Amino acid sequence: MSKQSVVLTELICDKLKSSMTEAVINQTAIDIAGELRCNVPAFKGNRLNLEKHVLKSLAKKKDFQIYIHYIKNPRSYTETFITEQVETLLGTEYKDKCQSFFVTNISNLQTHIRQALQEVSKKIKSQNGDTFKEFTTIIKDKLTFDSIPSENFTDVNFDFLKEQMEKGLDVIGADLKKLSVDKLKKSRQRPDQILIDQLCDCCWEKCPFCGAVCTNTVKDHKIAKEGGIDHSVPFHRSGSLKGCHYRHTVKMSLDFCTTKVASDSSFYPDASDRTVPHKTYRSAGPPYDTWSITPDLFKLSYWQWVVCTFKDDLEKHYNLKYEGRGEIPKEWKEITFEEAIRSLEEMYK
Repeated sequence: MSKQSVVLTELICDKLKSSMTEAVINQTAIDIAGELRCNVPAFKGNRLNLEKHVLKSLAKKKDFQIYIHYIKNPRSYTETFITEQVETLLGTEYKDKCQSFFVTNISNLQTHIRQALQEVSKKIKSQNGDTFKEFTTIIKDKLTFDSIPSENFTDVNFDFLKEQMEKGLDVIGADLKKLSVDKLKKSRQRPDQILIDQLCDCCWEKCPFCGAVCTNTVKDHKIAKEGGIDHSVPFHRSGSLKGCHYRHTVKMSLDFCTTKVASDSSFYPDASDRTVPHKTYRSAGPPYDTWSITPDLFKLSYWQWVVCTFKDDLEKHYNLKYEGRGEIPKEWKEITFEEAIRSLEEMYK
């Protein structure tokens, strides 16, 4: 057998292993992301469903710094939540599923490559051609294959090449079956990033009063005056969570903004002395005029529980006090953790 045939076979098998490894890992990442999206409660619903699970997770951790991360940068924390959830699932109940996807994707690739070899074999027998070019053209939809200068290989026995490549495929397949779930974390397409791209490609504008995140699923959506829909959320929260307070005092502004816009009170939209009635908050201009806030007296128990649970931390963080007009009502302090979680389940159905 010619030396060129042996060298070319080794080159192709080396490139096959590298390409197959990348293809198997990437496809498994896509497959497992799809599996998680369909079956994991936090991922299989809409944007509100994801937020519910994020808020439940925050409550269970009872870590003030994590809450502040979420309040100040909700998208960043939501992405962190998705990554943490995926890593936990891949290390536990979905570990075997990943291995199953690895095996399936390896087998599919081996079948595809063997079929490509058969097709090339038929073409070579019926007409002269560039063996390697024919082969890479057929498999390029499944694999990224670096070029090999075929002009350097003029004395190649294709039957030998085909036989050795088929043997090589078995060896490569056996090696790839040893892939671990950890490889997915380093892949070009990670399962968590796929889910982040799917679940977080939406609006992240925050209510100027309380910081609640717009739940519109369309990123950069048009507002009403542009023929679209203004920013909105189904449930607002206490403005004190983002440090709202009465001007020239250290007293927290405790009310929810839905309560404020139903009241006769006013607010300062900027650093000037100009005041705007809460009832006509849109007249304050951007960003207030791009938000639709429905006046009501409803207060989600969850956020009342958060205020009470982290009262001291919030006061220290913002250097403000829950006193005077910002004093926390007694009934807020009576809300239990279980009641807070139940309010999420009931409201975010």
